[in-house]
Amino acid sequence: MRSFECPNCGRWVLYPLTRGWRVFWWVLAVLTATAGVAANVTLHEGYSWIPAGVGLLSFVVLCVDVGVRRRVAQAHRIALSSGFVDDGDRVTKTGGDKSRSEAAPMYIALLTVVITFSVLSSVLGALAVAGLNNAYSYRVVLQEAVPATSQDGYGSAMNLTQSGGDLCGDGEDYGGCLNMHVSMYNSVCVGTALTTSAQATCSSLLDFIEDVRVQVEDCGTGCTTRANAEGRWGWAHLRPSVGRVSISNDNAVSEVSTEEHCLFVLGPIQLGSCPGQSDVGPPASLSG
Repeated sequence: MRSFECPNCGRWVLYPLTRGWRVFWWVLAVLTATAGVAANVTLHEGYSWIPAGVGLLSFVVLCVDVGVRRRVAQAHRIALSSGFVDDGDRVTKTGGDKSRSEAAPMYIALLTVVITFSVLSSVLGALAVAGLNNAYSYRVVLQEAVPATSQDGYGSAMNLTQSGGDLCGDGEDYGGCLNMHVSMYNSVCVGTALTTSAQATCSSLLDFIEDVRVQVEDCGTGCTTRANAEGRWGWAHLRPSVGRVSISNDNAVSEVSTEEHCLFVLGPIQLGSCPGQSDVGPPASLSG
């Protein structure tokens, strides 16, 4: 600000900014306002090309300049109404030029519009960011999933049961009994779809055959079997039978659901498919 000392009373008088300084502070103010508006329009965290303190200082300086210009304009109008103006070191009479008195109101209106627009854009941008940050999605189940029912039936796999007595007894030819067990294994275990329990039975029978084959090689010819206390040597006859299984009825029902989106939540203002709650966020039963 320019300041002058009155030669008569000695008081210092504050005068408005020069045109160059006024342009300088206007550039800082416009950059500050533009950076704030752009940050809120793009919904990103804002930044400024100039320090925040200098940007705010530009508005303060321009507002002070407005007040000084108004006081100067008012003093000028008084001088015009009195018919005298200051012309250097002389006080001369004038006819009353009123063109300069209209500069201050236009300047005030323009600065007020810039400051108001900056403040409103910042406030509205902050509210928009808050509403978008509160947006959420939730899953709505239209039909619950139902598993398929089942029933007992007969499948293609065969089961094995013991029947018809033992293959060998006491005192029989060792090699002949081994061949009988091998024949039974080939007839009921090879080339047949078996249930889980039947597969375990065939696996045990095969282990028995391998053990007996080792003993036959050690014994040689002329060896006979020796039954246990129950009079049994080896395995009993195995008879295949159709195994019972659980058959699915193929009546399962898949879950049917849809994804809903609440796009904007700011108190009572809600946009999108919102459940209509007053608080922010979906109900616990609907959250996905």
